[in-house]
Amino acid sequence: MTKFQTLTLYLAILGAGALFGFYFTMSVPIMPGFDLTDPYAALQANQDIGRATQQSAFFVALLGTPVLLIVALVSGWRDRTSRSWIAAALAGWIGIMAVTFLFNVPLNQLLDGMTISPTAKGLDQAWQTYSVPWQFWNWFRVGFAELHFWLP
Repeated sequence: MTKFQTLTLYLAILGAGALFGFYFTMSVPIMPGFDLTDPYAALQANQDIGRATQQSAFFVALLGTPVLLIVALVSGWRDRTSRSWIAAALAGWIGIMAVTFLFNVPLNQLLDGMTISPTAKGLDQAWQTYSVPWQFWNWFRVGFAELHFWLP
């Protein structure tokens, strides 16, 4: 393996790991923690997380990882084992994007469009309407982020 192939693969692994870590962290401590807090605080914090994510380096991992995976796939095409693992990781990224755009983004947009106040009625229901499906679909992103580990 050349230095270029090694570097590309290393950076792709870092990107895939960053995506897994982000989705996993949202699923394990953050969203369940919000479920235990005041619905207004949970709604407001999640709106803020969504806005902060859109303005962060998260998109470097989200959009850079598939580019690196494609480069690694093309440059390492002759190695059947590498090709299989990299292709699975790329398929996982495609799965992440499908779930994100079909389910999580519409839920985030719904949440972002809400005007909330601490005295508003129905905040508990609003949080549940958002949180339950968002967490359900986010677990699919966690699984897709590690799709290559599901190979026999």
